[in-house]
Amino acid sequence: MSGAGADTAPSSDDKRQHHQRTFRDAARRRLQRDAIERAIRAPLGTVLRDHALVHLPPAAAARLRLVHPSWALALASPLFAVAHAATPRRASGFFSASASAPAGFLPLDAADTVPSPALAFLPASSPPAVLSSSRGLACCFSPADDAYFVCNPATGAWHGVPCPPRRITWPRPAVVVLFDAGVYNFCGDYTLVCAFESAPGSGIYCFAVFASGTGAWRIAGAVAPAEGLVPASGVAAGGTAWWRTDIGTAVGYNPATGRVDLALCPGDSARWEIGSAAGRLHCAVRDGGDVLVFRLDDRRGGWELATVVSVCEILQRPWQPETTFELSDSEDDDDDEAAAGQAELERVGAVIAVANRYSRSRVRVPRDDVRLLPFQGADVEVVLLSGWRVVAFETVTRRRREAVLPVPGQPTTKDWGVVEYIAHTNTLALVGPVVFMEPPDDQEEVSS
Repeated sequence: MSGAGADTAPSSDDKRQHHQRTFRDAARRRLQRDAIERAIRAPLGTVLRDHALVHLPPAAAARLRLVHPSWALALASPLFAVAHAATPRRASGFFSASASAPAGFLPLDAADTVPSPALAFLPASSPPAVLSSSRGLACCFSPADDAYFVCNPATGAWHGVPCPPRRITWPRPAVVVLFDAGVYNFCGDYTLVCAFESAPGSGIYCFAVFASGTGAWRIAGAVAPAEGLVPASGVAAGGTAWWRTDIGTAVGYNPATGRVDLALCPGDSARWEIGSAAGRLHCAVRDGGDVLVFRLDDRRGGWELATVVSVCEILQRPWQPETTFELSDSEDDDDDEAAAGQAELERVGAVIAVANRYSRSRVRVPRDDVRLLPFQGADVEVVLLSGWRVVAFETVTRRRREAVLPVPGQPTTKDWGVVEYIAHTNTLALVGPVVFMEPPDDQEEVSS
Protein backbone atom coordinates (compact mmCIF):
# COMPACT_ATOMS: atom_id res chain seq x y z
CA MET A 1 0.00 0.00 0.00
CA SER A 2 1.23 3.47 -0.86
CA GLY A 3 0.06 7.00 -0.18
CA ALA A 4 -1.12 8.72 2.99
CA GLY A 5 -3.06 5.68 4.23
CA ALA A 6 0.09 3.58 4.50
CA ASP A 7 1.25 5.46 7.64
CA THR A 8 -2.06 5.01 9.50
CA ALA A 9 -2.56 1.28 8.88
CA PRO A 10 -2.24 -0.74 12.13
CA SER A 11 0.77 -2.96 12.36
CA SER A 12 0.76 -6.58 13.44
CA ASP A 13 2.15 -5.62 16.86
CA ASP A 14 -0.67 -3.14 17.41
CA LYS A 15 -3.24 -5.78 16.48
CA ARG A 16 -1.67 -8.28 18.87
CA GLN A 17 -1.63 -5.76 21.75
CA HIS A 18 -5.25 -4.87 21.02
CA HIS A 19 -6.28 -8.53 21.15
CA GLN A 20 -4.37 -8.99 24.43
CA ARG A 21 -6.07 -6.01 26.03
CA THR A 22 -9.46 -7.25 24.86
CA PHE A 23 -8.74 -10.69 26.28
CA ARG A 24 -7.59 -9.27 29.62
CA ASP A 25 -10.65 -7.03 29.89
CA ALA A 26 -12.94 -9.95 29.17
CA ALA A 27 -11.15 -12.12 31.75
CA ARG A 28 -11.41 -9.34 34.33
CA ARG A 29 -15.13 -8.98 33.71
CA ARG A 30 -15.60 -12.74 34.09
CA LEU A 31 -13.75 -12.69 37.42
CA GLN A 32 -15.86 -9.79 38.67
CA ARG A 33 -19.05 -11.52 37.56
CA ASP A 34 -18.03 -14.77 39.24
CA ALA A 35 -17.12 -12.93 42.45
CA ILE A 36 -20.50 -11.19 42.50
CA GLU A 37 -22.30 -14.48 41.90
CA ARG A 38 -20.35 -16.18 44.70
CA ALA A 39 -21.17 -13.33 47.07
CA ILE A 40 -24.87 -13.49 46.19
CA ARG A 41 -25.10 -17.28 46.44
CA ALA A 42 -22.83 -17.63 49.48
CA PRO A 43 -24.35 -19.49 52.42
CA LEU A 44 -25.39 -17.38 55.38
CA GLY A 45 -22.78 -19.06 57.55
CA THR A 46 -20.01 -17.98 55.20
CA VAL A 47 -21.29 -14.40 55.15
CA LEU A 48 -21.35 -14.28 58.93
CA ARG A 49 -17.89 -15.80 59.19
CA ASP A 50 -16.31 -13.39 56.73
CA HIS A 51 -18.09 -10.16 57.65
CA ALA A 52 -19.74 -10.36 61.09
CA LEU A 53 -17.24 -12.11 63.35
CA VAL A 54 -14.82 -9.18 63.34
CA HIS A 55 -17.48 -6.99 64.98
CA LEU A 56 -18.03 -9.32 67.94
CA PRO A 57 -16.24 -8.96 71.28
CA PRO A 58 -13.37 -11.44 71.71
CA ALA A 59 -15.23 -13.45 74.34
CA ALA A 60 -18.28 -13.84 72.09
CA ALA A 61 -16.17 -14.69 69.04
CA ALA A 62 -14.27 -17.37 70.97
CA ARG A 63 -17.50 -19.19 71.80
CA LEU A 64 -18.30 -19.50 68.10
CA ARG A 65 -15.28 -21.69 67.37
CA LEU A 66 -17.50 -24.75 67.82
CA VAL A 67 -19.96 -23.72 65.10
CA HIS A 68 -17.90 -25.18 62.25
CA PRO A 69 -14.26 -26.17 61.66
CA SER A 70 -13.97 -23.38 59.11
CA TRP A 71 -15.01 -20.89 61.79
CA ALA A 72 -12.39 -22.22 64.20
CA LEU A 73 -9.76 -21.99 61.46
CA ALA A 74 -10.75 -18.42 60.62
CA LEU A 75 -10.73 -17.30 64.26
CA ALA A 76 -7.27 -18.81 64.80
CA SER A 77 -5.78 -16.99 61.83
CA PRO A 78 -3.46 -14.01 62.46
CA LEU A 79 -5.22 -12.25 59.59
CA PHE A 80 -8.47 -12.40 61.55
CA ALA A 81 -6.72 -10.98 64.64
CA VAL A 82 -5.39 -8.06 62.59
CA ALA A 83 -8.81 -7.42 61.02
CA HIS A 84 -10.50 -7.63 64.42
CA ALA A 85 -8.15 -5.03 65.91
CA ALA A 86 -8.62 -2.72 62.91
CA THR A 87 -12.43 -2.83 63.07
CA PRO A 88 -13.93 0.32 64.64
CA ARG A 89 -15.59 -0.41 67.97
CA ARG A 90 -16.54 1.25 71.23
CA ALA A 91 -14.80 0.97 74.59
CA SER A 92 -15.34 -2.24 76.53
CA GLY A 93 -14.83 -0.92 80.05
CA PHE A 94 -12.35 0.48 82.54
CA PHE A 95 -9.36 -0.81 84.44
CA SER A 96 -8.99 0.56 87.95
CA ALA A 97 -5.49 1.12 89.26
CA SER A 98 -4.09 1.79 92.69
CA ALA A 99 -0.88 1.14 94.56
CA SER A 100 -2.38 -1.23 97.12
CA ALA A 101 -5.07 -3.20 95.29
CA PRO A 102 -4.84 -5.45 92.24
CA ALA A 103 -6.14 -4.25 88.93
CA GLY A 104 -9.83 -4.72 88.33
CA PHE A 105 -11.93 -4.46 85.19
CA LEU A 106 -15.37 -2.87 85.09
CA PRO A 107 -17.14 -3.95 81.86
CA LEU A 108 -19.76 -1.72 80.31
CA ASP A 109 -21.26 -4.78 78.60
CA ALA A 110 -21.59 -8.11 80.39
CA ALA A 111 -20.51 -10.00 77.25
CA ASP A 112 -17.42 -7.84 76.66
CA THR A 113 -15.22 -8.64 79.64
CA VAL A 114 -11.74 -10.11 80.11
CA PRO A 115 -10.85 -13.61 81.38
CA SER A 116 -8.61 -12.32 84.19
CA PRO A 117 -9.60 -8.85 85.46
CA ALA A 118 -6.64 -8.87 87.88
CA LEU A 119 -4.23 -9.77 85.04
CA ALA A 120 -3.08 -12.81 86.99
CA PHE A 121 -1.37 -14.25 83.91
CA LEU A 122 1.43 -11.68 84.22
CA PRO A 123 4.54 -12.92 86.10
CA ALA A 124 4.48 -10.16 88.71
CA SER A 125 5.02 -10.53 92.44
CA SER A 126 2.84 -7.49 93.14
CA PRO A 127 -0.51 -6.47 91.66
CA PRO A 128 0.19 -4.94 88.24
CA ALA A 129 -1.24 -1.52 87.47
CA VAL A 130 -2.57 -0.69 84.01
CA LEU A 131 -0.83 2.48 82.81
CA SER A 132 -2.56 2.95 79.44
CA SER A 133 -4.48 1.10 76.76
CA SER A 134 -4.83 1.42 73.01
CA ARG A 135 -6.82 -0.73 70.56
CA GLY A 136 -6.67 -3.78 72.82
CA LEU A 137 -3.07 -3.56 74.04
CA ALA A 138 -2.37 -2.50 77.63
CA CYS A 139 0.88 -1.37 79.22
CA CYS A 140 1.22 -2.59 82.81
CA PHE A 141 3.67 -1.87 85.61
CA SER A 142 4.60 -3.92 88.68
CA PRO A 143 5.96 -1.58 91.39
CA ALA A 144 7.56 -4.33 93.48
CA ASP A 145 9.40 -5.83 90.52
CA ASP A 146 10.05 -2.54 88.73
CA ALA A 147 8.88 -4.44 85.66
CA TYR A 148 6.87 -3.40 82.62
CA PHE A 149 4.64 -5.58 80.47
CA VAL A 150 2.61 -5.10 77.31
CA CYS A 151 -0.30 -7.50 77.13
CA ASN A 152 -3.65 -8.19 75.56
CA PRO A 153 -6.07 -8.73 78.47
CA ALA A 154 -8.61 -10.38 76.18
CA THR A 155 -6.26 -13.13 74.98
CA GLY A 156 -3.72 -13.33 77.80
CA ALA A 157 -0.78 -12.77 75.46
CA TRP A 158 2.05 -10.68 76.91
CA HIS A 159 5.69 -9.71 76.54
CA GLY A 160 8.08 -8.09 78.98
CA VAL A 161 9.47 -4.65 78.27
CA PRO A 162 12.74 -3.21 79.61
CA CYS A 163 12.50 -0.36 82.09
CA PRO A 164 12.72 3.22 80.81
CA PRO A 165 16.06 5.02 81.17
CA ARG A 166 14.67 6.93 84.15
CA ARG A 167 13.50 4.72 87.01
CA ILE A 168 10.07 5.93 88.07
CA THR A 169 8.48 4.79 91.32
CA TRP A 170 4.87 4.91 92.42
CA PRO A 171 2.44 6.71 92.30
CA ARG A 172 2.82 5.72 88.65
CA PRO A 173 4.89 6.27 85.52
CA ALA A 174 3.43 8.39 82.74
CA VAL A 175 3.49 5.86 79.90
CA VAL A 176 1.24 5.70 76.83
CA VAL A 177 1.12 2.74 74.46
CA LEU A 178 0.73 3.58 70.76
CA PHE A 179 -0.57 0.71 68.65
CA ASP A 180 -1.14 0.91 64.92
CA ALA A 181 -4.19 -1.24 64.27
CA GLY A 182 -3.79 -1.01 60.50
CA VAL A 183 -4.31 -4.01 58.27
CA TYR A 184 -0.57 -4.31 57.60
CA ASN A 185 0.60 -4.61 61.22
CA PHE A 186 0.91 -8.39 61.11
CA CYS A 187 3.63 -8.48 63.79
CA GLY A 188 1.72 -6.53 66.43
CA ASP A 189 4.37 -3.81 66.65
CA TYR A 190 3.79 -1.03 69.15
CA THR A 191 5.50 2.01 70.66
CA LEU A 192 5.71 3.22 74.25
CA VAL A 193 6.14 6.89 75.15
CA CYS A 194 7.22 7.75 78.69
CA ALA A 195 7.11 11.35 79.94
CA PHE A 196 9.40 12.30 82.83
CA GLU A 197 10.62 15.51 84.41
CA SER A 198 14.07 16.68 83.45
CA ALA A 199 14.58 17.65 87.11
CA PRO A 200 12.25 17.08 90.06
CA GLY A 201 9.81 19.96 90.38
CA SER A 202 10.97 21.71 87.20
CA GLY A 203 7.73 21.22 85.27
CA ILE A 204 9.77 20.56 82.11
CA TYR A 205 9.17 17.10 80.70
CA CYS A 206 11.31 14.95 78.43
CA PHE A 207 10.18 11.90 76.50
CA ALA A 208 11.60 8.39 76.27
CA VAL A 209 10.45 6.20 73.38
CA PHE A 210 10.47 2.40 73.13
CA ALA A 211 9.75 0.52 69.90
CA SER A 212 9.03 -3.21 69.98
CA GLY A 213 10.86 -3.63 66.69
CA THR A 214 14.16 -2.29 68.05
CA GLY A 215 13.85 -3.53 71.64
CA ALA A 216 15.51 -0.47 73.22
CA TRP A 217 14.58 2.88 74.71
CA ARG A 218 15.81 6.17 73.31
CA ILE A 219 15.64 9.68 74.70
CA ALA A 220 13.88 12.08 72.35
CA GLY A 221 15.34 15.49 71.70
CA ALA A 222 12.10 17.30 72.50
CA VAL A 223 10.99 18.89 75.76
CA ALA A 224 7.67 20.40 76.77
CA PRO A 225 6.35 22.56 79.64
CA ALA A 226 3.86 20.32 81.43
CA GLU A 227 3.63 21.45 85.04
CA GLY A 228 1.28 19.22 86.99
CA LEU A 229 1.16 16.47 84.36
CA VAL A 230 -1.39 13.81 85.34
CA PRO A 231 0.22 10.41 84.60
CA ALA A 232 -3.07 8.48 84.59
CA SER A 233 -4.61 10.75 81.93
CA GLY A 234 -2.50 9.44 79.05
CA VAL A 235 -4.32 8.58 75.82
CA ALA A 236 -3.24 7.67 72.29
CA ALA A 237 -4.72 9.65 69.41
CA GLY A 238 -3.48 9.71 65.83
CA GLY A 239 -0.02 8.38 66.63
CA THR A 240 0.51 10.96 69.40
CA ALA A 241 0.73 10.33 73.14
CA TRP A 242 -1.28 12.90 75.09
CA TRP A 243 -1.56 13.85 78.76
CA ARG A 244 -3.51 16.57 80.50
CA THR A 245 -2.11 18.74 83.28
CA ASP A 246 -3.45 20.34 86.44
CA ILE A 247 -2.90 23.81 84.96
CA GLY A 248 -5.39 23.32 82.12
CA THR A 249 -3.20 22.22 79.24
CA ALA A 250 -2.79 19.06 77.19
CA VAL A 251 0.68 18.07 76.03
CA GLY A 252 1.34 15.58 73.25
CA TYR A 253 4.39 13.97 71.68
CA ASN A 254 4.52 12.15 68.35
CA PRO A 255 7.50 9.74 68.23
CA ALA A 256 7.30 9.37 64.45
CA THR A 257 7.72 13.09 63.74
CA GLY A 258 9.33 14.23 66.99
CA ARG A 259 6.71 16.96 67.29
CA VAL A 260 5.46 18.35 70.60
CA ASP A 261 1.93 19.79 70.75
CA LEU A 262 0.30 21.94 73.42
CA ALA A 263 -3.40 22.67 73.69
CA LEU A 264 -5.21 24.84 76.23
CA CYS A 265 -8.35 23.61 77.96
CA PRO A 266 -11.34 25.23 76.21
CA GLY A 267 -13.30 25.55 79.47
CA ASP A 268 -13.07 24.94 83.21
CA SER A 269 -9.74 23.18 83.67
CA ALA A 270 -10.86 21.82 87.04
CA ARG A 271 -13.58 19.71 85.38
CA TRP A 272 -12.29 18.29 82.13
CA GLU A 273 -10.97 15.02 80.72
CA ILE A 274 -9.28 14.01 77.48
CA GLY A 275 -9.95 11.00 75.28
CA SER A 276 -9.72 9.72 71.74
CA ALA A 277 -12.43 9.13 69.17
CA ALA A 278 -11.90 8.08 65.56
CA GLY A 279 -8.15 8.51 66.02
CA ARG A 280 -8.39 12.17 67.05
CA LEU A 281 -7.93 13.87 70.40
CA HIS A 282 -11.11 15.03 72.10
CA CYS A 283 -11.83 16.59 75.46
CA ALA A 284 -14.96 16.74 77.59
CA VAL A 285 -15.58 19.80 79.75
CA ARG A 286 -18.24 20.32 82.41
CA ASP A 287 -20.12 23.61 81.97
CA GLY A 288 -22.81 23.81 84.60
CA GLY A 289 -25.40 21.18 83.79
CA ASP A 290 -23.91 20.36 80.38
CA VAL A 291 -20.92 18.46 79.06
CA LEU A 292 -19.19 20.10 76.10
CA VAL A 293 -17.12 17.84 73.86
CA PHE A 294 -14.39 19.46 71.78
CA ARG A 295 -12.33 18.02 68.93
CA LEU A 296 -8.74 19.07 68.32
CA ASP A 297 -8.22 20.50 64.85
CA ASP A 298 -4.92 19.03 63.67
CA ARG A 299 -4.46 21.67 60.98
CA ARG A 300 -5.14 24.83 62.98
CA GLY A 301 -4.13 23.43 66.36
CA GLY A 302 -7.26 24.65 68.16
CA TRP A 303 -10.39 23.10 69.59
CA GLU A 304 -13.70 22.94 67.74
CA LEU A 305 -17.00 22.13 69.42
CA ALA A 306 -18.19 18.64 68.50
CA THR A 307 -21.33 18.22 70.60
CA VAL A 308 -23.12 19.27 73.78
CA VAL A 309 -24.92 16.85 76.10
CA SER A 310 -26.76 17.62 79.31
CA VAL A 311 -25.86 15.77 82.49
CA CYS A 312 -29.57 15.08 83.07
CA GLU A 313 -29.84 13.26 79.76
CA ILE A 314 -26.76 11.15 80.47
CA LEU A 315 -27.73 10.18 84.01
CA GLN A 316 -31.50 10.14 83.34
CA ARG A 317 -32.25 11.95 86.58
CA PRO A 318 -32.76 15.57 87.67
CA TRP A 319 -29.53 17.41 88.25
CA GLN A 320 -28.65 20.75 89.82
CA PRO A 321 -25.02 21.36 88.86
CA GLU A 322 -24.29 24.76 90.37
CA THR A 323 -23.81 25.64 94.01
CA THR A 324 -26.80 27.62 95.30
CA PHE A 325 -27.14 29.72 98.42
CA GLU A 326 -30.37 30.19 100.38
CA LEU A 327 -29.88 33.48 102.24
CA SER A 328 -33.11 33.76 104.21
CA ASP A 329 -35.23 31.52 106.44
CA SER A 330 -38.28 33.79 106.53
CA GLU A 331 -41.28 33.60 104.26
CA ASP A 332 -41.72 37.39 104.21
CA ASP A 333 -42.12 39.08 100.90
CA ASP A 334 -39.33 41.02 99.31
CA ASP A 335 -40.72 44.44 100.33
CA ASP A 336 -40.69 43.63 104.05
CA GLU A 337 -37.21 42.10 103.79
CA ALA A 338 -35.88 45.16 101.95
CA ALA A 339 -37.42 47.53 104.50
CA ALA A 340 -35.91 45.59 107.41
CA GLY A 341 -32.54 45.57 105.72
CA GLN A 342 -32.65 49.34 105.13
CA ALA A 343 -33.55 50.00 108.77
CA GLU A 344 -30.68 47.84 109.99
CA LEU A 345 -28.32 49.53 107.55
CA GLU A 346 -29.17 52.96 108.98
CA ARG A 347 -28.81 51.69 112.55
CA VAL A 348 -25.50 49.73 112.56
CA GLY A 349 -23.81 50.50 109.25
CA ALA A 350 -23.23 48.60 106.02
CA VAL A 351 -20.51 46.14 107.08
CA ILE A 352 -22.21 45.00 110.28
CA ALA A 353 -25.58 44.72 108.52
CA VAL A 354 -24.21 42.40 105.87
CA ALA A 355 -22.44 40.28 108.50
CA ASN A 356 -25.61 39.97 110.56
CA ARG A 357 -27.59 38.97 107.49
CA TYR A 358 -25.19 36.17 106.58
CA SER A 359 -25.05 34.97 110.19
CA ARG A 360 -28.84 34.49 110.20
CA SER A 361 -28.93 32.91 106.76
CA ARG A 362 -28.95 29.22 105.95
CA VAL A 363 -26.51 28.12 103.24
CA ARG A 364 -27.46 25.08 101.16
CA VAL A 365 -24.65 23.59 99.06
CA PRO A 366 -25.66 20.54 97.01
CA ARG A 367 -22.91 18.02 96.48
CA ASP A 368 -21.50 17.76 92.95
CA ASP A 369 -20.57 14.08 92.75
CA VAL A 370 -20.29 13.85 88.96
CA ARG A 371 -16.82 13.17 87.57
CA LEU A 372 -15.73 12.89 83.96
CA LEU A 373 -13.83 9.73 82.99
CA PRO A 374 -11.49 9.16 80.02
CA PHE A 375 -12.96 7.69 76.84
CA GLN A 376 -11.87 6.00 73.62
CA GLY A 377 -13.55 4.38 70.65
CA ALA A 378 -14.74 4.89 67.11
CA ASP A 379 -17.27 7.58 68.10
CA VAL A 380 -17.51 10.14 70.87
CA GLU A 381 -18.80 8.62 74.09
CA VAL A 382 -19.14 10.78 77.21
CA VAL A 383 -18.48 8.80 80.39
CA LEU A 384 -19.60 10.03 83.81
CA LEU A 385 -19.00 8.65 87.29
CA SER A 386 -21.83 9.56 89.64
CA GLY A 387 -21.74 7.89 93.02
CA TRP A 388 -21.48 4.18 92.24
CA ARG A 389 -22.74 4.54 88.68
CA VAL A 390 -20.55 4.65 85.57
CA VAL A 391 -22.61 5.79 82.59
CA ALA A 392 -21.30 5.89 79.01
CA PHE A 393 -23.39 7.96 76.60
CA GLU A 394 -22.93 7.78 72.82
CA THR A 395 -23.46 11.27 71.45
CA VAL A 396 -24.41 10.09 67.95
CA THR A 397 -26.93 7.33 68.70
CA ARG A 398 -27.98 8.77 72.11
CA ARG A 399 -27.65 5.29 73.59
CA ARG A 400 -26.22 4.69 77.04
CA ARG A 401 -24.44 1.88 78.79
CA GLU A 402 -24.18 1.64 82.54
CA ALA A 403 -22.12 -0.28 85.07
CA VAL A 404 -22.35 -0.27 88.83
CA LEU A 405 -19.39 -0.17 91.18
CA PRO A 406 -17.59 -1.75 92.92
CA VAL A 407 -15.31 -3.36 90.39
CA PRO A 408 -15.60 -7.17 90.71
CA GLY A 409 -12.98 -8.44 93.14
CA GLN A 410 -12.42 -5.04 94.76
CA PRO A 411 -13.49 -3.96 98.29
CA THR A 412 -16.89 -2.31 98.58
CA THR A 413 -15.62 0.26 101.09
CA LYS A 414 -13.22 1.79 98.60
CA ASP A 415 -13.58 5.46 97.70
CA TRP A 416 -14.30 5.06 94.00
CA GLY A 417 -14.37 8.80 93.44
CA VAL A 418 -10.58 9.06 93.73
CA VAL A 419 -9.64 5.87 91.88
CA GLU A 420 -7.78 6.14 88.59
CA TYR A 421 -9.63 4.70 85.59
CA ILE A 422 -8.09 3.58 82.30
CA ALA A 423 -10.45 3.12 79.35
CA HIS A 424 -9.88 -0.16 77.50
CA THR A 425 -11.22 -1.74 74.31
CA ASN A 426 -11.11 -5.52 73.93
CA THR A 427 -9.69 -6.76 70.63
CA LEU A 428 -7.72 -9.76 69.39
CA ALA A 429 -4.69 -7.58 68.64
CA LEU A 430 -1.38 -9.39 68.40
CA VAL A 431 1.38 -8.53 70.88
CA GLY A 432 4.66 -8.12 69.05
CA PRO A 433 7.67 -9.91 70.55
CA VAL A 434 10.48 -7.83 71.99
CA VAL A 435 14.12 -8.43 71.13
CA PHE A 436 16.05 -7.05 74.09
CA MET A 437 18.99 -4.88 73.12
CA GLU A 438 21.57 -2.92 75.06
CA PRO A 439 20.89 0.83 75.28
CA PRO A 440 23.14 3.16 73.31
CA ASP A 441 26.31 4.35 75.04
CA ASP A 442 25.09 7.94 75.26
CA GLN A 443 22.02 6.85 77.24
CA GLU A 444 23.64 4.55 79.78
CA GLU A 445 24.54 7.57 81.90
CA VAL A 446 20.90 8.68 81.98
CA SER A 447 19.71 5.36 83.36
CA SER A 448 22.35 5.24 86.07
